[in-house]
Amino acid sequence: MTPATGSLFRRTLFWAHLSCGVAAGLLILLMSATGVLLAYEKQLVAAAEQNNRVAVPADAPRLTADALADKARAAAPDAQRLALLFNLDPAMPVTVTRGRDAPLLLHPWTGQLLPDAAAATRGFLREVEDLHRWMAGDARSTRASLMHLANLLFVFIVLSGLYLWLPAVWRWRAIKPRVIPVVRYINGKARDYAWHQSFGIWMLLPLAVIAGTGVVMSYPWANALLFTAYGEQVPQRGGPPGGGPGNDAPRRPALQADEPIAHATLDQLLNTARTQLPDWQRMTLPIAPLSASVDIAVELPGDGPRPPRRTVTVSAADASMIKLSPPPAEAAARQTPAQRARNWVRFAHTGEQYGVLGQTIAALASLLACVLVYTGLALAWRRLIRPL
Repeated sequence: MTPATGSLFRRTLFWAHLSCGVAAGLLILLMSATGVLLAYEKQLVAAAEQNNRVAVPADAPRLTADALADKARAAAPDAQRLALLFNLDPAMPVTVTRGRDAPLLLHPWTGQLLPDAAAATRGFLREVEDLHRWMAGDARSTRASLMHLANLLFVFIVLSGLYLWLPAVWRWRAIKPRVIPVVRYINGKARDYAWHQSFGIWMLLPLAVIAGTGVVMSYPWANALLFTAYGEQVPQRGGPPGGGPGNDAPRRPALQADEPIAHATLDQLLNTARTQLPDWQRMTLPIAPLSASVDIAVELPGDGPRPPRRTVTVSAADASMIKLSPPPAEAAARQTPAQRARNWVRFAHTGEQYGVLGQTIAALASLLACVLVYTGLALAWRRLIRPL
């Protein structure tokens, strides 16, 4: 590439970089600001849930699971799907999940409905998440399309910014102001330019990962491209999580409410699951709709982006075990390379793939992305609008 051609390419790339930044700047700012708030979503909700703890009576027996189920059905008579979530910690209330509706809390000893101290935190973060994804609109709406397009443009902005950052001469005097911001500047333009370059290069890799993984989750063609890169086909929706071999079994039909069924007690079903997985931490027992067998989801202790889980399938008639899902490590080993890459995409986007450190880096990158949007728009204003 000749110097003249290189200069033309750089000018063209600069104006494309600037145009995309101006066009998508406010939406990128919205995604970045909400991303900062969502960085520690799970920790914030878990901390708020600790305020739901109840006093543990010395001698009074806990209510049976069947009694709690009756309380749950009475509290949510119109719910199509109901489940009881039991915590190993005896001071934590029993949670009644009811599909997409807000959960209810039951006192384990009295069955009384309890106020949810985490409701405000959970509701606020849900609103922020809706705003982060598609401005509280439908996933296929125009607003969602604009957010997805802004994220796609953000990938181009990040990659083109790397090329524009490269100095013409690789000397420390030329590189230093591009990587180390100073305390004082001669004017606002110099400050914005220095911040845009230095913060941009420091956060280049995290922002490229966050934006790139966001594109994979936003666009079916990007998701298909990921699987194609591994020589695989995109799995069809509707199968059990994991997508490994043997996950194409048909769903069990639910029983009608008036259909007779010999049913073991819910405590017997739970005892079967506890016997199979004695190191359980939390256990979710479906109580509606009715079925001839019950899938009890068991959360186990462990580190990582999400707690390890296994499923115990129990006969509703006699509480005998029908099937136990494989250990998490074995289930992960059954996944194809593309499926493992897709799981990485999901948790790398939020930083959870690398624990609290990854979440912190993602939060810092999102915060500095707000600074990049501000400085970029300020520089564009001075270049395009102020001369007029």
